[in-house]
Amino acid sequence: MTATEMGYEFDVGYDKITNFDAPGYEPKEKSIFLTKAQEELVLNVQKGSSSNEFNKRVLDILKTKVEILAAAMSAGPYNNSFWATLPTTAFGIVNERATLTPSSSHFYYDATTPRVFTDVRVKPIDDDYYHLNIKNPHKKPTHELVWRLDYGELDQTPDPDAWINKLVYVIESNEVLTGVQIHYYRKPVPIIVKDAGYVAGDGSIDGVALVDFKTTEQDCELNKITHREIIDKAVKLGYAALQDEKG
Repeated sequence: MTATEMGYEFDVGYDKITNFDAPGYEPKEKSIFLTKAQEELVLNVQKGSSSNEFNKRVLDILKTKVEILAAAMSAGPYNNSFWATLPTTAFGIVNERATLTPSSSHFYYDATTPRVFTDVRVKPIDDDYYHLNIKNPHKKPTHELVWRLDYGELDQTPDPDAWINKLVYVIESNEVLTGVQIHYYRKPVPIIVKDAGYVAGDGSIDGVALVDFKTTEQDCELNKITHREIIDKAVKLGYAALQDEKG
């Protein structure tokens, strides 16, 4: 269904839930509600609250792979740790694997036939887990396990509101981190209902300027089977906003 069709069904659902007793929303506002509802749907699947096999297949269009090599990393905050940066479009990691090579002091080091440990499991942890288990020989990183911690920071240039997804990988002391391969869900493009009345001052949604959609629209890129669920969520968001205004 097109963005215009989604906007129309939003109007129908909103009028029904308000019993025609509330002013409707403009295309800009409907675009915001639809985009936010789409984002909630993706987050629910990514976090596992709606993670059945069907929903995962629906989101396959958003699945992206990136390989971050050691040359793009820097020394991290812990011993034997490295900073890495995810693309700003990353919404959530699906799975990841690391590649390690043993250093000259490692038990498995062989100068004649260099070894490479591929497809090494990466375990997401937090700071508490790190401090509790870094000296635990049964849980700390090995040639078969790498830890990953999530951080974030605001990007001051060029966009002061842009959030940078920072990761810290912790490896065994006698290993060399060659790189990591990450599969993640990227953020879906916003749903924008066209409106001839858009002006430059209307701003943007997720960096996409509304003024560019006077005669064209930006449709939902997710599988069509999700569209009415997105509309239902958007209607509820619109109704909640109305209730907030009423106090």
